[in-house]
Amino acid sequence: MSTEERRAPVWPRTGLRVSLCVAAGLLAAQSLTAGLFLAGVEAAFPVHRETATAAGIAIMAGVVFGVLCVRLRGESWRPVVCGIGLLALMSLQAFAGFRSLTALHVPLGALTILAGIVVAAVVWGAPVGRAEERTHGRTARAAEDGLRHE
Repeated sequence: MSTEERRAPVWPRTGLRVSLCVAAGLLAAQSLTAGLFLAGVEAAFPVHRETATAAGIAIMAGVVFGVLCVRLRGESWRPVVCGIGLLALMSLQAFAGFRSLTALHVPLGALTILAGIVVAAVVWGAPVGRAEERTHGRTARAAEDGLRHE
């Protein structure tokens, strides 16, 4: 089997998509648990904390799958950078939460939820082919012929 005939594995891309979608779902659940906690439900606080931990683990898995997509599939580093940015944002938010800085924790939470959903949506909608097979604004055949696809 020649190098051209070998296909890039699909599992890193699938793992990236699934892990970031799970993280987005867990981040969205954070607003529910926070609301329950603020409404006086004591049991919601540990759930809020552990859901944040699970979301962080899912994002870390997404970063690992993103690196595998780069190495095995020749894809962009953008999902890796976005995942690391989300982890940094979550760390700042956790700091604000542990210090009871609600005026900072709540807006950062909303920003984190939005960013997590946007990153998951962008990664899910990204093309699946290898980087050299994809071209911006060109089809693969037009790229081979050197013609611009209109």
